[in-house]
Amino acid sequence: MAFPELPDAFLNEFGVTCQIGAGTAFLGILDSPMDVIAGGMALSREYLLTAKTSDVSTTARGTSITVDSASYIVRENRPIDDGVFSELLLSKV
Repeated sequence: MAFPELPDAFLNEFGVTCQIGAGTAFLGILDSPMDVIAGGMALSREYLLTAKTSDVSTTARGTSITVDSASYIVRENRPIDDGVFSELLLSKV
């Protein structure tokens, strides 16, 4: 499903500042962390960042990224829906 408004307008309203390495800053939306649980024990805590695909298209697994002054490592990068946005699965450093 495509977003009904322009990506920049959407991110300007809801986004936080992000930066990949020493690259250019961009806006993304960081969702609340989710815990991966097996057998009643938390295995890991994952974070999901939504950003424009054009800003994160070359971001690979293991890349360092800063989101709103906190450091994370990219675990997965996947385009969603029509490809305008991508989701990055992150782990906090």
